[in-house]
Amino acid sequence: MKTTNLAQALAIDSQLRLPGSAGRLLKQIRDIEQVAPLFRDAGLIRTIKRPPVVNLSVSGIASHSCINRALGGFIYASAAVRTDLIIQDNKVSTAGSDSVSELDDIDFEAQRKRLDLVEMRHCYALVERLLKQGGSSNLILIDTPLFIDRDMVPLKRNVRHWSEFEKTRDAIEQFWQNNRKALFPWNPEGPVLVSILAERFSAIVSIARQDLRTEEGRKHILVNDGFEPESAAMLEGLEDRLSGIGDTRFINGILGNFTRTIAFRMTENRSRMEPAGEVSQGVIAFHFRSARASQIKMAQLAGEESDWNTTLLDEVASRLMILDMQSQKKAMPLPQLLSRQQLNILEKFSAYYKQGLNEAMHSNDVENTWLSGLDEGFE
Repeated sequence: MKTTNLAQALAIDSQLRLPGSAGRLLKQIRDIEQVAPLFRDAGLIRTIKRPPVVNLSVSGIASHSCINRALGGFIYASAAVRTDLIIQDNKVSTAGSDSVSELDDIDFEAQRKRLDLVEMRHCYALVERLLKQGGSSNLILIDTPLFIDRDMVPLKRNVRHWSEFEKTRDAIEQFWQNNRKALFPWNPEGPVLVSILAERFSAIVSIARQDLRTEEGRKHILVNDGFEPESAAMLEGLEDRLSGIGDTRFINGILGNFTRTIAFRMTENRSRMEPAGEVSQGVIAFHFRSARASQIKMAQLAGEESDWNTTLLDEVASRLMILDMQSQKKAMPLPQLLSRQQLNILEKFSAYYKQGLNEAMHSNDVENTWLSGLDEGFE
């Protein structure tokens, strides 16, 4: 029986399939190039003006966690760092910093999701400290969601994960009850709190495929954010042309340099966001891109359509794009990038904590500490 080795099979398969794959990709690119101007004309994509002179006070918070095996179990280290910057006539200087951290043991149950919740609490703790200090930031950036998404909500039978969820939900609820009036838009002079997240394109792609001529199709978008109802007819029949284009390729094709999408309501698609009472006061978002080579990000903001308009949203987007100075994949706004660099030491401290834990267990120091003074009450 004649046999073919893997290298030969792959070489033959690649020659056979190459023309078809190339043709499909070229068709998708042509389709995107044809529909992109339609989205711009309908107001779904907005070009943001780049200001020549920047004067801005901004605080950027980055969070990070790591897990290590230790003594048959696991330990974790989690931290968040805030860096304050002042930009005056395009000159950048640091104005201060703050941090929170914790190290402890953790079991195997939903480790990553539990640490995501811990990171949210850390970010909110640093925002609250800044507000209590009377910080003068115009913009406060965090790298976790503003509220707990439904995919972060655990099953109640996962006891430890559920406990972490409740703790985080209560902390976020308490923050907004205590500080909402200090933040924009509830305080017109207050700082804007923005969550910067990578990707998550499904919302805007879903909106683009709706019939925007109908009230039902427009319920997700902020109509007062530059939407042109009379142009919605141009988008009719695009569903078939967009069906074969993936979300990532689609959003990369319609967003160019210094552009953003129309703002949309996150509460329409995420009815299980928590805490529900605070979410009910509104959560909106938009995607933005500062340069072709940079990563597309999503900005989350608290508030409803009545709290925001195109001018305010363009101003926030412009500031985010200016701060996104790194034309690299997975880059961050500058203050968050500086904060993230400080977090690089987290793995080293986790290893140091692990070493100290091993030494304490082997030398029996922990048990001796617990037992010390136990007999004093019987003398």
